[in-house]
Amino acid sequence: MRLLAGFVLALSLSVAAGARCEEAVPYRAELSGVEGTDLAESIEAASQLISLQDRPPASVVALKRRADDDHARIVEALRSEGYYEGDASITMDDTRRPVPVHIHVDPGPEFRLARYDVAFHAPKGQPAPEPVPLDMLGVELGEPARAGTVLQAQDKLLQALAQQGYPLAKVADRQAVVDHADKEMRVTVTVDSGPLAHFGTVTIEGLHQVSESWVRNRIPWRTGDRFSLAAMDRLRKRLVDSRLFSSVRLSTGTQVNANGELPITVALTEGKKRSVGGGGNWSTTEGFGGQAFWENRNLLGGAETLRAEATVSQIMEAADLAYTAPDLRVPGEDFIASTRVEKQITEAYTTRTAGAAAGLSWQLGDTWRASASTAVERTLQLQEGQNASFTLVSLPFELRHDSTDSILDPSTGDRMVLTDQPFLNVLGTLTPFNRISLYDTRYLQVFDRPRTVLAGWLRAGAIQGVGVFQVPANRRFYVGGGGSVRGFGYQKAGPIDTAGVSVGGASELSFGGEVRVKVTDTIGLVPFLEGGRAYEQRLPDFSQEMFWGAGIGVRYYTPIGPVRADIAFPLNPRPGIDDGYQLYFSLGQAF
Repeated sequence: MRLLAGFVLALSLSVAAGARCEEAVPYRAELSGVEGTDLAESIEAASQLISLQDRPPASVVALKRRADDDHARIVEALRSEGYYEGDASITMDDTRRPVPVHIHVDPGPEFRLARYDVAFHAPKGQPAPEPVPLDMLGVELGEPARAGTVLQAQDKLLQALAQQGYPLAKVADRQAVVDHADKEMRVTVTVDSGPLAHFGTVTIEGLHQVSESWVRNRIPWRTGDRFSLAAMDRLRKRLVDSRLFSSVRLSTGTQVNANGELPITVALTEGKKRSVGGGGNWSTTEGFGGQAFWENRNLLGGAETLRAEATVSQIMEAADLAYTAPDLRVPGEDFIASTRVEKQITEAYTTRTAGAAAGLSWQLGDTWRASASTAVERTLQLQEGQNASFTLVSLPFELRHDSTDSILDPSTGDRMVLTDQPFLNVLGTLTPFNRISLYDTRYLQVFDRPRTVLAGWLRAGAIQGVGVFQVPANRRFYVGGGGSVRGFGYQKAGPIDTAGVSVGGASELSFGGEVRVKVTDTIGLVPFLEGGRAYEQRLPDFSQEMFWGAGIGVRYYTPIGPVRADIAFPLNPRPGIDDGYQLYFSLGQAF
């Protein structure tokens, strides 16, 4: 028994010693030679000694193996950044804990890109592609000879060839010669261009409720047209923008037919055709407000849209119903009809209006749309204790442009709406008048880190034919409040009567700008400055003082758009009329 006990004790001691041998070896890695450079970031990303410090190896032997592997990784990272003579040394003192590991990098000279040549091999009897300029490939001779630049240029080359009509082009060979004497690289890319392709048969897959003819009417080419990658992208965008599909995938065949035509497959997954949504807002002068909508984007199977919307606030109650039937006579020509019931209760007036309109809308390219319609409305008005009624017939014409990249939070592009609306009072003595207005917003992203967007807006308008007091109160121009010159009360940046009540204007000019800085992924700061006013004259009178407001806002970014909170101050308030500040809360940007 003593012998057995001694054996068990010895075995236990041996296991314990083995366990101690297998304990992790902590270490601390230090990088030198490239401190404070972009190259340091690349090496840190490639080095497992640095990236795996929180996962120490089981033994010193394993640590040394990690260092050996790291040497090859660092040299490869140096080469990918254009340092083809760079090297690294890794030393450590394995008698200390944690083990100090020193990584010293000697990058050597930076090699430059001296040549980038492209050679085309076209099939017999086929034309060769046009040469692609180096700037289209993102290549500039004399720049650092980075591997990423060479690889990205190859991808851009194939895209450029597809745009020319060679979607089947492929790289047959790529040679990159590094000249250590001149410290430069010369690249030669050989491309098998494949045949010049034309659009062939289009096969549409995945449709269940959406009409195939509607999808085909969105195709921006005809069979036999020269293949164009831009045309493929336009079709994809049109289908995505319709919001009828949860997935849109376009693909080409692997070879052309005897006529040089390439078959195209459009694979679609239909999404839900109905949606509901809403939003809310609050400001110090306009109070609480809310909007809700219901929409069916494929009412009868031909992408017909029916949308019902309700708005309730302390100054407005409204209900809208709009219907659109696409491709009435030709693709891109839509039938539009709408009706609206509205009640407005503002400091300046109270109106009750019911109206309807019907007309046509035309798609003018991918970003432009025009519409013309006939509208009729009946308005009951109470202003300054006086009742009035109007039955107006109008012929509104509208031109829209939208090249922005987002509905709720755009960072590039612009939106423009130009409206011309002649009015005729058919059941009264009101003189006919014409109301024209322009609203334009522009967006430009100037920095990625932090994401910074410059946003600006301009609104102008004029009423021709009558004076301001011959126009129904709800058809005059008003400036001030959320979505206008912030800092001033709703409709207050303009002419007022002796009681301090806005009377509206026969013309308007207002504008503003914001700097939208996204400080974190969810928080943004937005300083802004805005100015403008409504004028009693039919054209803006620049001798009159404009109203200026400024402030700062906070944005909380959510998956459905930013939540906005702004505080604004009037820079030239009128004593006894304008408050010292205004607050605004809503979903989405101010404009």
